Amino acid sequence: MANTADFIACGDFVFYDNFDSANLAKVELVKVPETSEKDGNETESKSCKSSSSDDATDYEFNLWTKHDCHGTQFQNNNRTWFYFGVKACAPGVYVKFNIVNLNRQVKMFSQGMCPVFKVVPGHMHWERIRERPTYSLDQKGNDFTLSFLYLTPENSKAITYFAFTYPFSYTDLQNYLRRIDIKIAKRTITCADDVYYHRECAIKSLEGRRMDIITISSFHNISTEREDRLNNMFPEQNEERPFKFWNKKVIFISARVHPGETPSSFVFNGFLNFLLNRDDQIATTLRRLYVFKLIPMLNPDGVARGHYRMDTRGVNLNRVYLNPSIKDHPTIYAARNLIRYYHYTYELPKEDEVSNAGFENGENTLTIIDSSCTIANIVRDTTTRLLQQVTLMTLDEKHKDQPEIFQECALLKTNLEDMPQGMLFRIVLFNMIPKILLFIYTTLCEGGGEGLCNNTEENDNSVELKSDKNTYTAVGIGQLPKEDSGLYLYIDLHGHASKKGVFMYGNYFDNPEDTITCMLLPKLMSINNPNFHFTSCNFTERNMYIIDKRDGMSREGSGRVAVYKLTGLIHSYTLECNYNSGRLVNTIPARMRDGVHKTISPIFVPPKYTPAVFEAVGAALGPSILDLTSNNPNSRLPNSQYRSLRGVKSFLKLAYVNNVSTPFSKSLHKRNAQNSGLDD
Repeated sequence: MANTADFIACGDFVFYDNFDSANLAKVELVKVPETSEKDGNETESKSCKSSSSDDATDYEFNLWTKHDCHGTQFQNNNRTWFYFGVKACAPGVYVKFNIVNLNRQVKMFSQGMCPVFKVVPGHMHWERIRERPTYSLDQKGNDFTLSFLYLTPENSKAITYFAFTYPFSYTDLQNYLRRIDIKIAKRTITCADDVYYHRECAIKSLEGRRMDIITISSFHNISTEREDRLNNMFPEQNEERPFKFWNKKVIFISARVHPGETPSSFVFNGFLNFLLNRDDQIATTLRRLYVFKLIPMLNPDGVARGHYRMDTRGVNLNRVYLNPSIKDHPTIYAARNLIRYYHYTYELPKEDEVSNAGFENGENTLTIIDSSCTIANIVRDTTTRLLQQVTLMTLDEKHKDQPEIFQECALLKTNLEDMPQGMLFRIVLFNMIPKILLFIYTTLCEGGGEGLCNNTEENDNSVELKSDKNTYTAVGIGQLPKEDSGLYLYIDLHGHASKKGVFMYGNYFDNPEDTITCMLLPKLMSINNPNFHFTSCNFTERNMYIIDKRDGMSREGSGRVAVYKLTGLIHSYTLECNYNSGRLVNTIPARMRDGVHKTISPIFVPPKYTPAVFEAVGAALGPSILDLTSNNPNSRLPNSQYRSLRGVKSFLKLAYVNNVSTPFSKSLHKRNAQNSGLDD
């Protein structure tokens, strides 16, 4: 993990800061052990000393963490995140670390928050330190010092890593996605319910890192048309765009716009793993009904640099969604362009059009794969036809004035003609299906279908869509009617430093019906996850426009609010997870097919949050989304106190009418407004 060629040496200890997400600035030795010899009994008794006393420590160090944008003209006062490694000079000695320049986080650490550690080699999994840390403030109340102890490992070559909370770096993400890519590539497509998975680079960050976007669906209603390559985006020319789907709306989920909010990555991973499950009926239904667009890391530069809140130019990227610049905020520019693209171009055909074999678009006809026909059969028929054409060609014809797809088919047949026919088919299937489908589409639609161009200036976020029939422009805050949007749901995932639990922020609506609709998903989450706090959710108008005290920017530019203003989407949310714990737990009813007697055993004490807890929150999004439309094949609602979706809606209406929804307005109080103002 750490490169031993680059380190900070202090007091015979070696400190590492040269890896992804690390941010140690300086180390100072405060205390060294006495040099007098100790007899065996004294050494043996050391392990029995109380580590709460200063006498228990053999070494003490002061450490300074880097500010966001440390050492640049954009340096700012965000300094909550820390992450470093240390190799001790001796085994079995007590060391005290004082991180002396953190932001004031009294509330979080007074509630039992602990840093995490792991040892390489040895203790490879992250866990919270075993003894509660202490903290203090300077006389001015500005700098916050966090202190904790650790016992050095017996292996003198081992490196112990410490972090503010469970890390998930840019490198971790890329390794994680590569493992998924490999696993998906090994799967055999057997039916239309199989997982359609596509990963691509939407744009490069300011420092050249990938902002990945992942498309997940099933093969139901897949077309042979690929999504448009939007101008100034999709820089990897060897990566093709995913196929379009008809009669499916888009669910858009993003994470890590604030680099230090690592719980959002674990929630994201939990949802992603759930969607990729081929054996879960709920996941299968989700893929059949929707197309999922997932951005795992919106601020990869900030993550890699070890920032807590900002990008590399000191900008809070979750405040620029209304007018992002491709030059200054490329990842948000790309995310916003994609959201608008799916809003305007994923309009659903009418029911009578869906039943037809083709979809009319100007003079072109697009093929739609019917759900009753397996993808394997379609590919087999297409591959057989193409190979027959290759067989009838002469050798010269195969390489002269022929489309690339025929040349590659010919090459495969020439090199592999001695192989069994089944083996040849599998090679063609896995290596050539994208090009085969693309060839079919380009053959049917000469000149392409709908194109997309952007002739505006860099900071003009208008997009011109051209087709054979008309030309129209989507600019700024111009909403299509909500029912016509190609988007169904938007969620941006975050972490929260002060407010306990897991909860959501939604937008404010004058219309009571829209308010109930917005509250519905968070309420369903509280039925599907024991750690979700519905009473901590906030749907107030003030929470849409509150000004951050530190940077003076309004939440109007956040993803949640901007998406609503751009699209009229009611289901637009921020999901927040406290780093440490919650204040309550929900009793979760059994699933419909499990029976009423299999209710999950209640937990009366909120647990310390771990990656597994966060991943379970992500997994709970799946059934909650299906409960919104009563499409959950194994819902918990029938065994809940509400009995049905109608019962949940009646509860929310009663709460709204009787003004019982007062908890939703807690952030109006001064203290809570200040605490929550830094985490959306």
